[in-house]
Formats: sequence, structure tokens, C-alpha cells
Amino acid sequence: MRNGLSNYRLLKIARCLLLAGLLLSKAVAQVGPPPVITVQPLSQSVLINDSVSFEVVAVSGTKMTYQWRYDGVNIRRATKRTYTISNVKTTDEGLYSVKVINASGSVVSSNATLTVNVPPGITTEPQSQTVTVGQNASFSVVAGGTAPLSCQWSLNGTALSGGTSSVLTLTNVQTTDAGSYTAVVTNLVGSVASAVATLTVNVPPGITTEPQSQTVTVGQNASFSVVAGGTAPLSYQWSLNGTALSGGTSSVLTLTNVQTTDAGSYTVVVTNLVGSVASAVATLTVTNPPCTTPPRFGSAGMTANGFTFQLSVSIGCDYVILASTNLKDWTPISSNVALTETLEFTDSTATNLSVRFYRARVQ
Repeated sequence: MRNGLSNYRLLKIARCLLLAGLLLSKAVAQVGPPPVITVQPLSQSVLINDSVSFEVVAVSGTKMTYQWRYDGVNIRRATKRTYTISNVKTTDEGLYSVKVINASGSVVSSNATLTVNVPPGITTEPQSQTVTVGQNASFSVVAGGTAPLSCQWSLNGTALSGGTSSVLTLTNVQTTDAGSYTAVVTNLVGSVASAVATLTVNVPPGITTEPQSQTVTVGQNASFSVVAGGTAPLSYQWSLNGTALSGGTSSVLTLTNVQTTDAGSYTVVVTNLVGSVASAVATLTVTNPPCTTPPRFGSAGMTANGFTFQLSVSIGCDYVILASTNLKDWTPISSNVALTETLEFTDSTATNLSVRFYRARVQ
């Protein structure tokens, strides 16, 4: 009886073991191999602030789960077959991969590179400046964005040959270099123009027509003029014999009713904001009017020194006094230039003569 029971138990245990083996074999058959990736995520380049999506395609006999990674680190809540980034930033650049998992194991995709392109943007604008002709000038621009960046400078809208770096240097500047300068910065995704920077080129004054010497007669008018170039405004200061003339501050100096005291050397200094220049000397010669008015005798009488008389002569006239004892033979006894209108003359030899006649004439 015991032996029969023991055999029964052994048989029952054997059947259980066989059933467990069959169940285990069936479970192993249902799990199958790890997943296989058939389409890898692709590398992409996008513009900053755009959206981007990575996608993987895998096959498996059982349910699969996903875990996306950024530079090898798991991304929270990125557990779907696709991973999307909205409003991409430069900090999102890097390597993206995904781990695909099933009950039998897992597989990691290849890396997909995300490149974020940034259009050029100017951070430091070129600045306007003023130079004097012959000096050097320089404009510069600072820009950011995805490299490489290229630059093209323009003057008044026309591209400058050789102006292709962030710094534009102009040597020995001339007036033709004055104007509006701009730079256009470009990269593979766009371009941006800088603000306008103005170059002002100042020119020191230069005299193109000098004042001319002249001769006038007392009482007439005289005029000196100068023609000058250079950056406006120009100012003028006329001088006579080195002394500045009050009111002589225009390009034309007019003298009315000229007198002998106006004769001399005239110059003008032309000035602007960057310098000054002096003209050549122009000489004003003032002559007396023609001596057409005959001399006239005035009061006369004997003095202790001789016979004294007054004579009226036009100023500046050469005159001669003649004497005679017989009104026939006349002898010059004095000649001079009249410095005043009334002259006084004394004939010291008249004290020894009983008769003496006088006459005067202008030369």
C-alpha cells in the first residue's frame, strides 16, 4: 500500500514538473528577442526659435517603451517614439539618442546632431565721425550669429571694393570719401544692415584768389577782395600794416573817401573750424589829386628875419617859389611838397633889397 502511494506521488510530481516546463517554454517563446531599430533619428539644422522633432522606428514582438537622451543624459518625460522641442534655443544644440526597451532587452539608437542656426545680429553699430582731409578714418561693426559671418561695407549705397571685414579703414581721406557708410553682415541663414554712420571731411581754408595791390587818389574809394575755399563757415579778418581793422570781417574790404593814412599793406586771414590761412600782401598807394589849383599868396610883411608871407597850396603838390627884382628875371629860391594847405615862407635876403617880387607855381 505504501509503495503504491509513493509511486502515485512521484507520478504527480513528474506531471507537475512537466507542466511547469511546458509553461516556461511557452512564456519564453512569447517574450521573444530585444527590439530592433529600423529607422534611426536624423541629424537636423534649424533656425533659433523654430521647432524640431526627432523620430525613431523600431520593431519588436512585444510592447516597446522609449527614453530619449540629450548628450547621454535621460530627458524627463521624453518617452514617446518622437521627441519634439518647441522654440529651439542655442542651448538645445547637441547629440540626441533614444533607448528602445521591451521585455527581452533594449537597444540605443545612433546619435542625431541638432544644430541651431542664428541669423546675424549687430551688437555694436558703426559710429559717425569727423576728420580733416588727409587724415585717416575707421569704422567698425560687431555682430553675432552662426559662423561664418561675412561683411560688406557701402558708401552712399555703393559697395566698397575691399570693404569686406568688420573694420573699414580709410587712409588719406579726401572730400570724395565723405558720406553715409553702412555694413551688411551675412551668414548662411540671413543678413542684417547696420545703422548709417556719417563721415564728415573738413577742409582747411585755402585762398584761390589773392587780394590785388592798387593805387587811388585821395578822396576816392578802394576795395580789396579775397576768394577762399574750405569747409564752411569761413570767417575773415583784414589788417592794415599788421593791425586788425574794425569791421573788416568779410571777403570784401571797402574803403571810402580814402586818405593818405589809409595807404599801406593789407592782408586778410581766412579761418574755419580746422585752421586758418593768411593772404598775400596787397599794397594800397594813395596819391594826391592833380595840382591844378594855382597857389595863392596871403598876408605878408617884413620881420626881423626877412620878408615873410603866407602861401596856400593844395596838399601833396610840389611847389616852387621864385623871386625877381625886375619882374623879368626870376630865380627859384625854394621848392618843396605841401604838407599843409597854408605855408609860411621867410626870405631872409630881402632885408638887403629895396625891391623884391615873388611868384609861386606848382610842378
